[in-house]
Amino acid sequence: MAKNKILAFGEIMLRLTPPDYTTISQARNFIANYGGGEANVLVSLSHLGHKTEFLTKLPDNQLGDSAIKHLKSHGVNTDNIVRGASNIGMYFVETGFGGRPSKVIYNRKHSSVTRIDIEEIDFEELFKGVTWFHLSGITLALGDNVRKVAFECLEYCKKNNVTVSFDFNFRSKLWDSIEEARPHFKKVVPYAKILFANHFDIGEILEVKLDKEIEDVTERKIALSRKLIEQSNVEYVFGTERIVHTATDNSLSSYCVCKDGTFKNEGPIRFSIYDRIGGGDAFASGVIHGLIKNFDDPQYALKFGLATSVLEHTLYGDVSTLSEKEVEEFISTNGNAAIQR
Repeated sequence: MAKNKILAFGEIMLRLTPPDYTTISQARNFIANYGGGEANVLVSLSHLGHKTEFLTKLPDNQLGDSAIKHLKSHGVNTDNIVRGASNIGMYFVETGFGGRPSKVIYNRKHSSVTRIDIEEIDFEELFKGVTWFHLSGITLALGDNVRKVAFECLEYCKKNNVTVSFDFNFRSKLWDSIEEARPHFKKVVPYAKILFANHFDIGEILEVKLDKEIEDVTERKIALSRKLIEQSNVEYVFGTERIVHTATDNSLSSYCVCKDGTFKNEGPIRFSIYDRIGGGDAFASGVIHGLIKNFDDPQYALKFGLATSVLEHTLYGDVSTLSEKEVEEFISTNGNAAIQR
């Protein structure tokens, strides 16, 4: 796997969390950490044995330095990160417990990455050795400057045969409306070979229409994914389904619709949660890892992605730091026992 190099573009933010499941209004101090969609995926992939590199813009101060230190400590290459502007994106996480759900408050307007300029990036240098590029819808929400860089990266991938994965990650708090978001998401799809998306993403954001109405949620999800694949160059649509028993007790399953129209799934697995943030990013990293090992075996990618996500929920912070061996051990010794039949 050493020959593979995975690049991602996005924002890494300072995360502030009240300790001991307290609420923000109760907090007198916060635990500081760093996280962000694409950055989380790269950290996990680095621990799974891949070469990784992150593109972003960070302030040229101690906060920017600390974010870079976080990435480097997990083996992510930061050589092409742009420095400048004065603000780092921040978000506050109120960790749920029992019947009280988790909450996230963003403070990321006018952060450094929103000031990134396409002229600040040497794309030839950035993409040296890169075989896979990962992007999410969260990054698309960060403004015109960020989108210009994202689509320049996608154009480079198209011209140089770099595999693209795209995680919809639609966040209503970051957009004024679905109508605002829609054209940007639609513009990404032609570049992507792997999508992480659910039936809402496909039906409501991409406006994919079925020939007839399907009431069953699973059947509708499969039909929408098949329709999207027929209309695009997408080869796999991956997703998860979550059942929330309580804030700290969930069940998770994974599924995939393939280019040939087949439907595959894994789980569900029921598990206890220590920290929910980053579970979707861990799933994406596990799937990408599985596909890099064998692109023609989405069943393994589903199994590995689901296990990686479940395990990430047992770790504090946004990232999975587990090795391939640790995930495989969970699959072989605990995974089958935890799967609900």
